[in-house]
Amino acid sequence: MNELVSINGVITSPDEARISVFDRGFLFGDAIYEVTRSYDRIFFEIESHINRLFRSADFIQMDLGKTQSQMIDHIYKIYEQVSCDNIYMRIQISRGQGPIGMSKRLAKTPNEVIIMYPFHQIDEKYYKMGAKIHVTTRLRNSKKALDPNIKSGNYLNNVLAYIDGEKYDAFETFMVNKENMITEGTTSNIFMVKDNVLITPPVEFDILEGITRRIVIGLAKEMGMAREERGFNLQELSQADEVFLTSSTREIVPISEANGAKWDVQKFHTMKKLIVKYQDYIHNYCQKASSTRKKK
Repeated sequence: MNELVSINGVITSPDEARISVFDRGFLFGDAIYEVTRSYDRIFFEIESHINRLFRSADFIQMDLGKTQSQMIDHIYKIYEQVSCDNIYMRIQISRGQGPIGMSKRLAKTPNEVIIMYPFHQIDEKYYKMGAKIHVTTRLRNSKKALDPNIKSGNYLNNVLAYIDGEKYDAFETFMVNKENMITEGTTSNIFMVKDNVLITPPVEFDILEGITRRIVIGLAKEMGMAREERGFNLQELSQADEVFLTSSTREIVPISEANGAKWDVQKFHTMKKLIVKYQDYIHNYCQKASSTRKKK
């Protein structure tokens, strides 16, 4: 198989995959999920992703019925059925199915869906020439309303923001908070460089604490770069020397345009240094993880 869907451990083809219309993920977005990719059959930062999945489950009072280690082994066991070395993997777990209603007691057992298919890299032109983004006026959900660190199936805030960006043919759309400070993209975090200082919005800004974001900040620290986690608005972003986004599947992508402001990606020297370090990080992680899994 090159692609498959596992529903509660039962493997099927994508065309044959079925879930109940009474599933609470479908009805209410009452679900959590994680996405990562594999490099030569090693899921990148799988421990961090599964740790975040379990934290999301704790936030919404859902018992996943496995330990984190068991969940990782479970995912790798399913991966044995896929012949492709570099895949996209999404795990989504809903509270389950039952009579329609708000109470969590109406669903007895979570439904686990794992999707695997060949990983498709974004067009190389975005890494070479940069991507156009749009900063929308749509507000990011407040942490007091729905904590973005719950990586939930309730994704309408992000979907509507992305639709806003599509009007401008944007590669990615970034949302703001009530102070008009940029928070995060629909599926990514944002960084800018100004006067050799690496700047990114703080986690207090109603953002998901991205795994790639954390790694990039750590690498910058190792490299002795000046760093700030603070807010900035569109006007300040437009005056930046470099701008880029990060995500688990797209890695580090330079931004060449945002709401009319433009940058020459060829001059992004800080970002280029971080990309080299990030590729080294991926290589070292996968080597170590491969060695560890062979011992099991």
